[in-house]
Amino acid sequence: MQTLAHQLARYADTDATIVIRGETGSGKERVARWLHSVSSRTQGQFIALNCGAIPSELVEAELFGTAAGAFTGARQRPGWFERADQGTLLLDEIGEMPLAAQAVLLRVLEDGVFWRVGSERPTKVDVRIVCATHRNLEADVRTGRFRLDLFHRISALILEVPPLRERREDLFALTEQLLPTHVNRLTPAAWRALENYPWPGNIRELKNVLVRASLNAQGARIGPNDLDLRHQADGPTGVMTNSSAILKPLNQVVSQYVFGAVRGCEGNIRAAARLLKVSPTTVYRYLAMGSEDPI
Repeated sequence: MQTLAHQLARYADTDATIVIRGETGSGKERVARWLHSVSSRTQGQFIALNCGAIPSELVEAELFGTAAGAFTGARQRPGWFERADQGTLLLDEIGEMPLAAQAVLLRVLEDGVFWRVGSERPTKVDVRIVCATHRNLEADVRTGRFRLDLFHRISALILEVPPLRERREDLFALTEQLLPTHVNRLTPAAWRALENYPWPGNIRELKNVLVRASLNAQGARIGPNDLDLRHQADGPTGVMTNSSAILKPLNQVVSQYVFGAVRGCEGNIRAAARLLKVSPTTVYRYLAMGSEDPI
């Protein structure tokens, strides 16, 4: 994380496009916001746009806006590029963007010029583009899922945000930042439980666990049972260290792991499936094996 901070300081005032890579919930948007806050564009807007949430047929209208009369009932409306002029536009989950939309995006990244849908006059903007993804874009290029020319255009600089399981020494500082009132309430046993947990949902899951623990705690102190962690693990491989977990049937243990991943992704089945590298159907199957509420 210190290396990442040094990189951010060096990259803050350049206009080169940056790709921030990391697992779901690892803090990619926080990194992008910090990058904007220390840059020369801090007076402009920071806008985060989820690329995977825009239907292909609406990409141009969302990115570039519409002109009055472009279609029945259309009013003049600025798109996200125009709203982020002089500021920073985060294209979150750019790896989820459809190929047709990628071609549209490539055009404006070349020179900052675009046309509103239905307009005959071009618009030019000055926007710092930051992209975020949990996907391996190089692998997606090889399989044809992501355009090679767009990859080269956006990846001038690449930042890697490590998952929480690789920086467990940050747990105290993160807890102090997310919910400072919890730091002194956690018992030593609770801290050990946090340190041994593999954190499939990363920082987002940590915040949810802390909030849940504060509600579960009966007294002033928060113990390991109040955290309601579904399993303890030795590291990223998810090898169980709790002897009672070892005695459980394998499908039940896996089901609990899947529940933890879905909870860490705030109930988003598709996001959990990507995190676990399985299909959404597989996630649903394991959820059906248990009786817990995955959200």
